[in-house]
Amino acid sequence: MNIIGLGKAGCAIAEKFGVHPQYKIFQIDVDKQGTRCYNVKRRKGPEEYEANTPSLKKFFGNIQGATTFVIGGSGDISAMSLRIMEQIKDKCDISILYIAPDKSLLSEKRKMHEKVTYNVLQNYARSGAIERIYLISNPQVESILGEVPIMGYFDKLNDFIVSTMHMINVFRNADPVMGGLRTPVGSRRISTVGIYDMEKDEEKLFFSLDTKRETCYIYCVGEKRLREDGGLHKNIVTQMKGKTNDETVDVSFGVFPTNYNNDYGYVLAHSPNIQS
Repeated sequence: MNIIGLGKAGCAIAEKFGVHPQYKIFQIDVDKQGTRCYNVKRRKGPEEYEANTPSLKKFFGNIQGATTFVIGGSGDISAMSLRIMEQIKDKCDISILYIAPDKSLLSEKRKMHEKVTYNVLQNYARSGAIERIYLISNPQVESILGEVPIMGYFDKLNDFIVSTMHMINVFRNADPVMGGLRTPVGSRRISTVGIYDMEKDEEKLFFSLDTKRETCYIYCVGEKRLREDGGLHKNIVTQMKGKTNDETVDVSFGVFPTNYNNDYGYVLAHSPNIQS
């Protein structure tokens, strides 16, 4: 899988995906140097970045297949995102990982730019031009983690985001011992992810979707428990039946074996609607 980071936030997250051998990392930012890094000339604002988007065909080379485009919406350089994706969309199945900042800390100009980027990219996904967009809220991720120190603040948030996305990717390419992960209905391209506590039957999403129309739960259970816990099957079925009471939301799940002693879970949620 390819990971493309655009701007400071996007590149910081892309770098963290790079610790896993499954990913090929590309980084695009001002003053960016290194392997598969593209150095963008600094511009005065989003309009100039968009107007001066470079041709990156040589930089991307023979890129193809599943590609995640990581972007923080408040950075001026994010204005290049559509023009960059246009250069590779015929060769790649693109999903966007959109990192929404704490908007209360943005200037009015930044708020306006972020709002435009946020809405444009959602519409781009909803139209089917790309596979989907995953929305992640930094303040919501912080609230899940609890107290996060100032030193290393974004490192801790990014570690949590990347580890969650990575493990979801792993289980998507694995065979469950029970259930199965459905492909979302075609119109449901606005998505988020989260963690799921299977003991408490409690989910915590990384972004609050206005309307959920499809939810998928990933149970990660130690092999010993899968072999010995006679009540686990009934517990999982009961939990999933409880979630189907809302007829407006389609529910699926998969149970996957792990080598860990502690069980854990993830959740994906999908909507057909542009989020406010």
